[in-house]
Amino acid sequence: MGKKKKHISHLRKEEEAVVASLSCILHTLFQTRYREYKGNNYKSKDTCGEKKNNSSANKNKKASSPAMKHLKSELEMLIAFYGIGTPHITPPDQTPLSREQTMIIDIDFEGLRFIPSQDDLSSPYRLAKESTEKYPLQSLYQPSEYDLNQVPSWQEMKKFNSFHFMHHQICNQLAKINYPLEQLNQLTFFDMLDMINIHNRECPAHKMPNQRTRFLKMFSACYGQEFSEKMALLGKEKQAKDFLTYINYLDKQTKRCPPEVRYVSEIFSVHHIKNRQYANEFDDYSQANDISNLSLCFNFPHHKVLHTPTEIDLNRNIIFFGGFLREFQIIRNPEKERLYFRGKLKTPSLSKDGR
Repeated sequence: MGKKKKHISHLRKEEEAVVASLSCILHTLFQTRYREYKGNNYKSKDTCGEKKNNSSANKNKKASSPAMKHLKSELEMLIAFYGIGTPHITPPDQTPLSREQTMIIDIDFEGLRFIPSQDDLSSPYRLAKESTEKYPLQSLYQPSEYDLNQVPSWQEMKKFNSFHFMHHQICNQLAKINYPLEQLNQLTFFDMLDMINIHNRECPAHKMPNQRTRFLKMFSACYGQEFSEKMALLGKEKQAKDFLTYINYLDKQTKRCPPEVRYVSEIFSVHHIKNRQYANEFDDYSQANDISNLSLCFNFPHHKVLHTPTEIDLNRNIIFFGGFLREFQIIRNPEKERLYFRGKLKTPSLSKDGR
């Protein structure tokens, strides 16, 4: 037992040394970039705000370039040595995503935080809403009569779990305002978001879900015990306990997460193994938020180093990137995840004291 403790202690020290080294490199990179930005954007009051040819700033920029390259190379070597992932390579001739597609991805992952303005709404939808607000109308249609497949934006929205879940709720909102069936093809993406937002306000206990919460619930049920064990090896038992408690509160509309627990939301990040910005590289861009493309990691430096200075595609087998050494990682178990989504594994419930 003593040898095992000594072995774990040695591994933890190695992990702490790697984390300290990476943190130092990242801080140096950020500070250098900031100094270069300030130097390149230096403005002289004597030249009416025009950029001044600051020779010292230019010298600093030239002097820092080799150092920057060295730091980036050191980061890349550490990532390669520990085998956590590979630099992302973008295939040629990729069709860029539209603004609407990008918004759909973001909302599906994070939830609906964007509220459309009245100017964003289509005339037919706005007219139907205003008529209902001004005059009490007798219901003309049943929610089941609305075929959302006639709505152009729904063809994209329904590919995503979060939006697909809102099908019935959107139809309910349309029925409430007696929206004409023959004008379904005139509804816009922003009209749809407005209806989801209204439903979220009216029924907070059944608001639109999101993939981030869905992933964390699965993680807690499938990997919670192993997560606690890995965090204990790192000497972070309290953070593990608090984070699992935080996850339990995510879909509890009637219970607020205690402030003394909420801090952990800043310590951990849900990471896209292949970044959302590369969603157009999947067979279908809706795969960007699939559970299989998500993992949990520490926010700094672990998450940061996956994006700076090079985008890294994390090893797809890693579900918890808790360290650069394999002893502090959790390997994905697809079968256990399948059992969870079939209802065979449950997220631990809250105790009477909320933990």
